[in-house]
Amino acid sequence: MHLSKRFTSAAGIAAGLVSLIGLGVGASVAGASPSPSPTPEVTASAAPVASPSPTASPALESALAARASGVLADDATMTVVLESVHAPGKAATIADATWPLESRTIGADATTLSGQVIHLHALDGEADTFVLADSAGRVLARVDGSRSLEVLDLPVTEAAALPRATWIVTSNGSASKVVNGEPLDGVDQALDLYDWSTAEGARIATYDDNDYGTNQSWRVHTPVAVADAVGELVAPGAAPLVPDAITGRYGWGATVELAGIDWDLPSASAWQSDGVVAFTGTATGLLGEEVVVEAEYTVGTVGDAVPATIDSFAGVRVESLRLDAPTQVQRRISGSSMTVTADVAWDWDALTPAMLANPGTVTVHAVADLGFAATLEITLSEPARSNVLRDTNVRGWSFSASDPRPGLTDGDLTAEGFGDWRAGGAANRINPNWVAFYFDQPRQLDAAAIYEMSSADNIGAVTFQYRTMGGGWVDTSAGTVQNTGGRLVLETDFDAVLATGFRAVIEHKSDASWMQLAELEAWGPVAP
Repeated sequence: MHLSKRFTSAAGIAAGLVSLIGLGVGASVAGASPSPSPTPEVTASAAPVASPSPTASPALESALAARASGVLADDATMTVVLESVHAPGKAATIADATWPLESRTIGADATTLSGQVIHLHALDGEADTFVLADSAGRVLARVDGSRSLEVLDLPVTEAAALPRATWIVTSNGSASKVVNGEPLDGVDQALDLYDWSTAEGARIATYDDNDYGTNQSWRVHTPVAVADAVGELVAPGAAPLVPDAITGRYGWGATVELAGIDWDLPSASAWQSDGVVAFTGTATGLLGEEVVVEAEYTVGTVGDAVPATIDSFAGVRVESLRLDAPTQVQRRISGSSMTVTADVAWDWDALTPAMLANPGTVTVHAVADLGFAATLEITLSEPARSNVLRDTNVRGWSFSASDPRPGLTDGDLTAEGFGDWRAGGAANRINPNWVAFYFDQPRQLDAAAIYEMSSADNIGAVTFQYRTMGGGWVDTSAGTVQNTGGRLVLETDFDAVLATGFRAVIEHKSDASWMQLAELEAWGPVAP
C-alpha cells in the first residue's frame, strides 16, 4: 500500500500514543466481538494492529504539541478531534445518522464532545497509518468501489487488515489530511467536506486527493486542556495564596474552568529567601483528562530602577526631551534577573539650557516623591542639520486649497513651485496668502529660507510662523521681514521652537500681479 506525502518517521506512529482519560471514552476496542453481519473479505498480508511502543511520529507529535505532558498511555491509540480548516469550530464526527461521517459543531459539554472524538489505532509497520473508530468501536471505512463512507462493526484487528478501513494521516506543517488506504481506480481518496459546506451536519465523504485543499484539510487536536502558568512576585515571608481554579483552553478555542486544583506545594522554607519557587498542580478537564498546571513564583523585593537612556543632540530643548523620554522604567527584583515595569516622572526642572548646550552626557533623576530611585541618561551628540520640509512624512497645504509639494521643496531655487494666480484679476487675488506644512511629530526649528521664482518680483513681506503643540500659529522671533528690493531671497535664523507645523505668510507689493514662490525651507538640528 503506497500513498504520497507520508510522514518520514522511520517507525511511523507507533504505540505509546495518547488515549483519552475518563468518562468512559475507551482507549482501544481491539479484541471486541465481531458483528453478526458477514465479515468482509480480508487479505492475509495486511498489517496487524501495533503493540505498545515508546515512540511516536515526530511530525504528528508536533501537530499535537498542545498536549500536556505526562498523558501518553501504554496502548496504540490516540484520541483526537478533527476540526475542519474550511469550517472552523466543526469536527468530523462518526455518526449514526444521515451520513456515516458528518461535520458538527464541536461540543461544549462532555457528553457531546465524547461522541465526537475519534480514536486513531496505529498499524504496526505502516507509517502514520491508522484505523479510525468512535468511542463505541465503530470503524470508519470507504465503501468498496465508491467515494462514500460507511461504518463497520468490526474489531480493530480485523479492520486493520482491510485497506479501505485504514487511513494515512499526513501534515504540511499547518494542517493535516486523511487519505484512505485503498485508492479508487488508482487515485488516492482523502476525507472531503462535501461541496465546501459549513452547515451543521454537512456530509463528509472522500474525493480525489487535492493536496491539502481547504475542504480536505483538518486540524488534529487532542482533547486535553492546556492552562497558562500561574505565579507572581511575592515578598519573602509567608506563602502566597495560590488559585483554586483557572481557565484551561482546548486547541479548537473552547475553554473550561479547571476547578479544585490539587497543588504539590513546596515547604514553608521555600518562601523565606529570594529566588524562584516552581511547583505543579493537577486539575480535571472537560472529559475527565488530567491537566498539569505549572506555577512559578518569584520571591524578592522590588528595588530601584535600571537606568534608562535616550540619545539626542546638543542644543535640544527640554520640551523635546520630555516628548522622547520614557514614561516607564524597569525596577530590579532582588535575588533574580527579573524586573517589573513602573511608571516614572522625571525632574525636568533641574535641567537648564546650559546643561544641554554641548555634546556629552546629562543625567536626569526621577522626582523625589516617587518612592524609588531612577535615572535617565541623555547622550548629546553634535547635531546634524535638516530641512524638515523635505521629509516624506510632512504634509503640505495652501490657502488656495492646493498642495505645494513637491515643487516648493525640491531644491530648485528658481522654478515656480507655488503660485496664487486666480482668474478675475486683482479683485480675486488673496492678500496676504500663505503656504503651510504639517509634521508627523514635533520638530525643533531655528532657521528658515524662502525664494521667489527667478522671474517674479511681487512679494513685499514675509512672516514665518510655527504651529504650537496646542495647534495655534505663532510668529517666530524673526518677525515680519519687509522686502523693498527686487526678487525675494530670504534666509534667516530665529529662536529655537518646538513645532508641529511651519508656514510662510506672504504679502504682495502690488495687486497688479500675483505671487510666485520657488522654494521654502525650515531648518533644525537632528541627532546624527
